[in-house]
Amino acid sequence: MYEEDIEMAMEFNFDLVDRLTPDKVIEDKLKELVEVTKGYVEGKIEPYSGRIFSYDYTKRTGLANLNLYQNSEETVHVDIQDKLGEQNNEEKKFEVYLKVKGIENYKYRMMFVEYGTVSYPATVVLNADIAAEYGSGRRNTIVKLNSMLEIQELLNKIFESGMMMELIQNLINEAIRQENMVEG
Repeated sequence: MYEEDIEMAMEFNFDLVDRLTPDKVIEDKLKELVEVTKGYVEGKIEPYSGRIFSYDYTKRTGLANLNLYQNSEETVHVDIQDKLGEQNNEEKKFEVYLKVKGIENYKYRMMFVEYGTVSYPATVVLNADIAAEYGSGRRNTIVKLNSMLEIQELLNKIFESGMMMELIQNLINEAIRQENMVEG
């Protein structure tokens, strides 16, 4: 009787709803940007190897750098939880930015995206200005997204925001200005 109860409780869904990885969802949305800006503003998503979160660190200066006073023994805290759960997780990180036609070295970085071996949830670290617009004034820059739909909704909200519309218009204007300078 007990085994029958377990079998009935374990029903899974095998319909793949989130068929694209987070970076592919973003890449598809960025293709639309090129079309609506007539090629003046292009969105890019590229692999990124740096840190994506703000962090605090201690910088050693002066005599502390020489390690003259370092003890040969130290106490190390070991947390067994580090050995449980997901192991050998592959880390995939991307930067998402806007590029402007005619301005070679310009980049407006919008966000970082990170996910592991399992694509969802994905972590998105938003530019602070975008985060304020997305979060209705709150500057929560880190967002966890659990599906393709959540990523699509985030991108729609970002690109439809007044701040982003104004930025993209300014970038289009600058690209046209640059184009006119070359032609003129």
